[in-house]
Amino acid sequence: MKDLNLFRFEDSIYLKKIKSKAEVLKDDSCDGYLIEASEKEARRIIDSLKKFGKKIGVVGGNNVFNRRVVESLRVDYLVSPERGVKKDSLKQRDSGINHVVAKLAREKNILIVIDFNEIRKLKGKENALRLSRLIQNVKICRKAGAGIRIASFGSRESEVVDELGRRAFGVSLGMSSIQGAEAVRF
Repeated sequence: MKDLNLFRFEDSIYLKKIKSKAEVLKDDSCDGYLIEASEKEARRIIDSLKKFGKKIGVVGGNNVFNRRVVESLRVDYLVSPERGVKKDSLKQRDSGINHVVAKLAREKNILIVIDFNEIRKLKGKENALRLSRLIQNVKICRKAGAGIRIASFGSRESEVVDELGRRAFGVSLGMSSIQGAEAVRF
């Protein structure tokens, strides 16, 4: 598989975006679920999904939420841990993960996923701040040995970014060429 998307597309994993337990259907044709909810609701959803054996991704939040997701929930992907309103210090960005979370993610085989479609929609200062947080996350994941991936997360065919474009984006964030090539394979 080469990509994560929010619709069925050739050679990609189809994740259905859900916000509550009621949205989970037993006869779903998706390959997995992308949970965008609070910690309590995410736990309820993941407990109900254990028997299905599908891929599970959780959209990141603040540092505490991201650490709890990596420590205690059985997920495959932590998506965009740098999202949200965060307070940056002078020398360091609040990027949603630190070296402890990255090491835990490596030990539990949880991939840190960058949502390329969301970044592409940002403008101006928001885009600059998000990119600086992503650069910091790439450095942290490289030091800790955690897996980091870049996914399109397109909701239609026109939003899907090809493998070469995502690889080039990874290299521009500070990944090596080998790490960039690995970052586009799921």
